[in-house]
Amino acid sequence: MKAFYIPVGLLALILGFSLWAGRYVELRTEHWTALLEEVDQAGGQEDWALARERLERAYADWDSSQTFFHTIMDHDELDEAEELFAGAFAVCRERDGADFHTMLAQLTNQLRLLSETQSVSVKNVL
Repeated sequence: MKAFYIPVGLLALILGFSLWAGRYVELRTEHWTALLEEVDQAGGQEDWALARERLERAYADWDSSQTFFHTIMDHDELDEAEELFAGAFAVCRERDGADFHTMLAQLTNQLRLLSETQSVSVKNVL
């Protein structure tokens, strides 16, 4: 009977970590999405200095989580978000409001996709 406890304990530990990691990713992406909405508002008002400042703050916050994220997620999806951040910085320097809004929308969508891939759902389990 004791041999049963170790595997069950390990499975419970793995399940607990998986649930925690999924929730953590969800909370972080919600935070980044809120930051990017502030960036988009500044860009919409054509306050490019403020937009750049807020984008830098969002990117710094994003970058601080990358070590952990690279251990639990597909690198291709994270690389796509990195490319979109770089694109957003480039469009912000050009001060092109329409392209900036589009780039931020794509970045926000990519972040939501990251969150979705880590959530506990039937399509992720199967």
